[in-house]
Amino acid sequence: MHTSRPLARLLPSTFALAAALAGPATTWAAGDPLGASTLVPGQIVISEIMNDPSRVSDTAGEWVELYNPLAVDIDLNGLLVESQNGGNVESFTISGTGPVGPGAYFVLARNADPAVNGGVTADFAWGTALSLGNGTDFLRLSTPEGTLLAQTSWISSTSGRSMELNSGTLPLLVQSNFVPASTPYGVGDFGTPGSLNASPMNLAGIVAAPVPEPSSYALLGLGLAMVALGRHRRTSR
Repeated sequence: MHTSRPLARLLPSTFALAAALAGPATTWAAGDPLGASTLVPGQIVISEIMNDPSRVSDTAGEWVELYNPLAVDIDLNGLLVESQNGGNVESFTISGTGPVGPGAYFVLARNADPAVNGGVTADFAWGTALSLGNGTDFLRLSTPEGTLLAQTSWISSTSGRSMELNSGTLPLLVQSNFVPASTPYGVGDFGTPGSLNASPMNLAGIVAAPVPEPSSYALLGLGLAMVALGRHRRTSR
């Protein structure tokens, strides 16, 4: 004769999984920014790169523009930014910044002073932490845990003109996904730091993963538990 036992004892791994899946519901709620640790590929875009300014030095005028394609705020604090320097990888972590609104841009620059950097209004300055190569190089964004979110690579540059994103599919973009900027800014270089690219981004090819509803993880975990319960009942008959 079959003797019933408590469900939690019969299915410990299932309930542990359900509890784990329910966890994010307590760390993200509607109206809160998505944190750097919760982002997935497609939820942050490298939209523009100035790796070879001509009106100011590279050490003063390099910058990178990020774009939030989502309908919610994102918090980039903790986001890891990396680039190559010879055989080494340089990096810095974004910190001390406010949320980036839906459809908004966020500009990273080597120098935050518009009087020095060529006329760029920057949201975060990385200083000497890394440099962007005029030849072969890459720029990579990762979560604090090391999950790759986006990477752009290139093999050349057009002096005085940023690379504006035109099309592509995340997380890996290449130089052919970008076009040289045609809009002057500041003291005379070309680019659109912090604003819409002159060549509109084809976001239809850059699929942003949907933002989970706060309760979706818990519902998924509950569904898994119910499936396991059904299997147990059929087995014990």
